[in-house]
Amino acid sequence: MARFEHMKGLFGLLPTPYTEELEIHSKDLRAVADFCCRSGQHGIVWPVMVGEFYFLGEEERIRNLDEVLAEVNGRLPVVFGCSGISLPQVVHFARAAEKAGADSVIAMAPARTNQAVAIEMYKRMAEVYTGPIMVQNADGYAPLKGEELAKLVEEVPSIEYIKEERQPGPKHIAEVKGILGGKLKAIFGGAAGRFLPDEMRRGADGCMPACELGDVLARFTELWWAGKEEEARALHRRLLPLLLLETHPFMRYLLKRRGVFSSLVERAPSGVQTLDAGDKREISKLLEALSDDIEVFPFGPE
Repeated sequence: MARFEHMKGLFGLLPTPYTEELEIHSKDLRAVADFCCRSGQHGIVWPVMVGEFYFLGEEERIRNLDEVLAEVNGRLPVVFGCSGISLPQVVHFARAAEKAGADSVIAMAPARTNQAVAIEMYKRMAEVYTGPIMVQNADGYAPLKGEELAKLVEEVPSIEYIKEERQPGPKHIAEVKGILGGKLKAIFGGAAGRFLPDEMRRGADGCMPACELGDVLARFTELWWAGKEEEARALHRRLLPLLLLETHPFMRYLLKRRGVFSSLVERAPSGVQTLDAGDKREISKLLEALSDDIEVFPFGPE
């Protein structure tokens, strides 16, 4: 029996921290997992695009899944990102998730493949992983149409969740909701939570954005579920200018200011996305609108 029978809400995506030697910073990775647990988020996902799965080696990725699971210790569901460069590699990660005891797995098709490969991938994942599978249906990675998703869910019963990221997200969430309805336990949105009110209105049960502001977005979902739509929308309006700025340097910078990350090291240069003094001043100004919404891990100085 699954440890978490029904997963929904705000599932924070962990950015991958690095040491000065460009190794995965396991201590910081554990710290950000703990941050998600202690700040009221509803689940954890690592590593997907936010976690730069495409930069991570197989052994270090599997080893650090154990680190995350040990830190979380059952406090929240942990979803292991299995996306990879080939179908066999995806299956390898799914098998590792089964061995480690991850609560769910998520994957999108390898780059430069097609829908047939994507469908075969999920079938093979279900052969080696016995828990619930999440489909990450993203533009650029052989996305499946609503009818294809419905057929896949029928053929692979362990697919219980979909992260729908075809853009525009709200319209495609409505499509999936209309076709699959009660056959899924939850539909998640993405896009950093920028369109979350419209996604929820059209049938989403939560969102999977980067976690650095996930506590505020978790509060949004709880207000929405409580029928306090206008209060939820007002909170989202305060948050939206920051979500529009989101990049990998932004995520790391906010987590460092919240006392979670000790390192801002990157495995690849950020180029024009590197934050300068002006960027940091603007972020600080925008954070003032959230001063009453941050309950734990307050922002430190620039």
